[in-house]
Amino acid sequence: MADALKNKVKSLAQTLERRFGRYRPPTFLPPPSSADAAAALSVASKNCELIMGAVLGLHGPPQTGFDAARKLMTCYVDWNEVRVSNPALLVRMLGRDNQGQERIALLQRFLEAFFLRQRNLSLDCLVPMRPAERRQFLQDLEVFSREELAALLLTCFGMEMFPPSDALHRVAQRCALIRSKTTVLQMAKEFEDKLEVDQMLDIYSGLYGIATQFCFVEQPKCPACILKARCPAAKGFAKAAKK
Repeated sequence: MADALKNKVKSLAQTLERRFGRYRPPTFLPPPSSADAAAALSVASKNCELIMGAVLGLHGPPQTGFDAARKLMTCYVDWNEVRVSNPALLVRMLGRDNQGQERIALLQRFLEAFFLRQRNLSLDCLVPMRPAERRQFLQDLEVFSREELAALLLTCFGMEMFPPSDALHRVAQRCALIRSKTTVLQMAKEFEDKLEVDQMLDIYSGLYGIATQFCFVEQPKCPACILKARCPAAKGFAKAAKK
């Protein structure tokens, strides 16, 4: 069963990669070898931006979050300034983004919770933590849902967790990657048990691209979807449209 799923994922990932590219977690910078304060600040700033990019990329293809983080850092001095900024202004900074309000709301909740706990925004303290310690730290902030926490740990730190996402479940079910009666939680558990981290990342990123651009709950854009030739649901929607 595990091999069957891996083969399905491999084939599907190759198709998705042609449309969305291949995603890999960010590479964090190591601490500087010298005691140079400027070098240490540069490393910390870059690592913080990568973490914020992962937060901004939740509920969508993760790469969009890193693009959003770079946009914000061209206009703001640091993440503390973002924390106290007007949300509407931050949303405008992102440009044309259908999920801009949700991204900014989650980002500011996270920044505020982190600041209240740590009394600083040295977000790069998450980088050297052990996986279990990092997971517990983020969970204790009580900002992220179960899905968001798993997605952040997977896409930012490469941990072996798959988010129980309704959007991913919808696409996976429609394109027959999972059985029709598989629940959202069962899907996440099955992927965690049977797939390697790189395979989970491939399927997470690609399926979210499909979910946000084509495979909507109602009126999916099947004719434009790259998976239409291999998606049983697309054939069903096409037949229904002809009636």
